[in-house]
Amino acid sequence: MLHQWIEKALINKSWVHHLVSRQPPLKLFGFLLTFVGILSVWEFWSSLSSAYQQITTTPIAPEAPQVSQPTSTHKSAQNATSTYRPQITGPPSNVVEFWTQLADELYKAEPKADQISPPHALSRDKFDPNGATPQTDTDVIEIEEEQLESLQQNHEDFVQAIRHLAPNLPFKAHSRGIVMTSKGANFGIAVTAILMLRHIGSKLPVQLFLDSTTDKERRLCSESLAEYQVQCLNMDNFLQVPESSDCTTPKLETFQFKVFSILFSSFQEVLFLDADAFPIRKPDYLFDVEPYKSHGLVTWPDFWLPTISPLFYDIAGAVKPNVTLDSRSSESGIMLYDKARHADSLLLAAYYNFYGPRFYYQLQSQGAWGSGDKETFLQSAYVLGNPAWQVQKPPEMITSEGINYGSGIWQADPEQDWKLHQPLTHAANTTSRRRRMKRADEDEARITSTMFAHLNRVKIDTRRLSVLIGDLLSKKKDGELSRIWGPDTDSVIEVAGYDLEKVIWEEVVKANCERFLLKECARIRDYYEAVFTKE
Repeated sequence: MLHQWIEKALINKSWVHHLVSRQPPLKLFGFLLTFVGILSVWEFWSSLSSAYQQITTTPIAPEAPQVSQPTSTHKSAQNATSTYRPQITGPPSNVVEFWTQLADELYKAEPKADQISPPHALSRDKFDPNGATPQTDTDVIEIEEEQLESLQQNHEDFVQAIRHLAPNLPFKAHSRGIVMTSKGANFGIAVTAILMLRHIGSKLPVQLFLDSTTDKERRLCSESLAEYQVQCLNMDNFLQVPESSDCTTPKLETFQFKVFSILFSSFQEVLFLDADAFPIRKPDYLFDVEPYKSHGLVTWPDFWLPTISPLFYDIAGAVKPNVTLDSRSSESGIMLYDKARHADSLLLAAYYNFYGPRFYYQLQSQGAWGSGDKETFLQSAYVLGNPAWQVQKPPEMITSEGINYGSGIWQADPEQDWKLHQPLTHAANTTSRRRRMKRADEDEARITSTMFAHLNRVKIDTRRLSVLIGDLLSKKKDGELSRIWGPDTDSVIEVAGYDLEKVIWEEVVKANCERFLLKECARIRDYYEAVFTKE
């Protein structure tokens, strides 16, 4: 490119000849000016090229060894995605028709009750399993009898409606993919996750649902991410109810969109990821192994004890499960869903989210941290008696909370978790359990047991990296640039198998300097060189 630029500059130098012919004393100055300009451009591209060379020669993250050779009646992830082509489209007619029917049933089943609120926020000691006074039987919500009956009746009415809705849930049979949601202004956070997905070799297509977007943001999303097999979709369009319907378009908040993005996605089998979550190893095979094969729904845990009100189970007509100090609440930032097997579960989760802010979020949290949609997915399957697996291994902090607000959490490989914790048969005995645990421990020593990173603390937004770098600098008294996650890189490498933070920045530098925001390139490149190339 530089040689072409120089050649054009020399060919189109008539302005210099014109100037020289009129003022010979300026001839030397004109050529010097041209020469200095060429040198400046050459210096910039040489510096940029050097940075790229440092980045692209870093060893690629090793692909995880596959502990089993999956077989499935579904198409493989490779075959299922080979003909996928990202495109800008509105909701298909069958999705519009289904949503119109679903919205009608949701409105019909509206409870006649006051908004549910806990009397006070729960103290951490009550729901922290390591707290001073952890409780497994939290019960602080009170509801008047008449309102309780309305909640029960409308819940039952919607469950009955599910029977004719579930068989008609539209999706492309045998398709697999990743579903994400993001506010339009923050889709740069999702870009970071998508860059990491492709870095580790995932071939799964992505459907990214954006809400509250402008035309410019949707266009930027589609143009910048098309080469990564990402389809940018406008959630506002999907939630629009046709004028011919008796219903009005609901006004939902961003935290209610997760379940609807899975419903509206064309994929049958879905790996749902929050915009700030991504796998650290290739996840495509998870659809073909346990526990997903036998359950069709896999969720991951949060740090805290479940705090679901007994009244929720009274309303849902379900038996309250046994809760122990080993039990954990759900963390809905990562999920595996088979919509063919869990269409009814997904629709009931939609009901819990549709009326979540008024009723179900507090019924399922009672004022504990993280009140929201996180329990709605696992509980909907439980209420309907459908199989689901919540990963047993608790999450772990990536780094200390004291470093730049902390970083995020590790979540386990569900297949390895299944091998450690699958239910024993009636013939199993203590000896066989010990043998199995020993074998699983050996497997874990050989295979990385962590699968996902959820960066829910410091979010790396490819569109606002200069702001992030400036924020880091403002917290340093000496003004010295440093890693976001602090100096303990060994612990991260031990878990991920590679320097995860460095790889994230390598992908971000390449994306910004080659494709997205060239104006951000210089400062990001300087940060990368100062922090990662001089260690």
